[in-house]
Amino acid sequence: MAAIEDIVAWCGAERLRLAHRLEALHSGRLRTYEKQAQPPGWLEIDTTARSIDLCREYISELNAIIARHPEIVPAATVATAAPPRAAPATAPQEHGELQRDAIHPDWVHGWGVVKGNQPKWDCKGAYATRSEAEDEAAKAGKGYYVRWGGYNERTREFTSGPSFSAL
Repeated sequence: MAAIEDIVAWCGAERLRLAHRLEALHSGRLRTYEKQAQPPGWLEIDTTARSIDLCREYISELNAIIARHPEIVPAATVATAAPPRAAPATAPQEHGELQRDAIHPDWVHGWGVVKGNQPKWDCKGAYATRSEAEDEAAKAGKGYYVRWGGYNERTREFTSGPSFSAL
């Protein structure tokens, strides 16, 4: 097995682990705190919001790694540890429906209309075609632009990996 297959398989498994953690943080089942010594005891600072932002960042980075290698399908021995992969997130459609994520039913892959910077994007929605998204970005107003990524239809959250320049 090639090293890149191991890396892609690990990224898939890690993305799944982080998605579960993110869901637990959002639901309130998991909270994170930082303890600081302060006489006469300890001061606990809630860091849950920062943990949510970090999970989103890490998931986005893992998505970018996986998207850079759409031709890689982990071997069966590694695939048991990794979640099943949906259609490659780097295969933007020019027509049709948004691509459903096989692992997370609330998520779709498509062209997002966003404003600002990740992880605090203002997202107007996701669209199946780039031209449709560009039309919506023009209607949405100044500062909105189009990016390929994942969109949670329930929470209206959008995530996308870093932009890479062509080599």
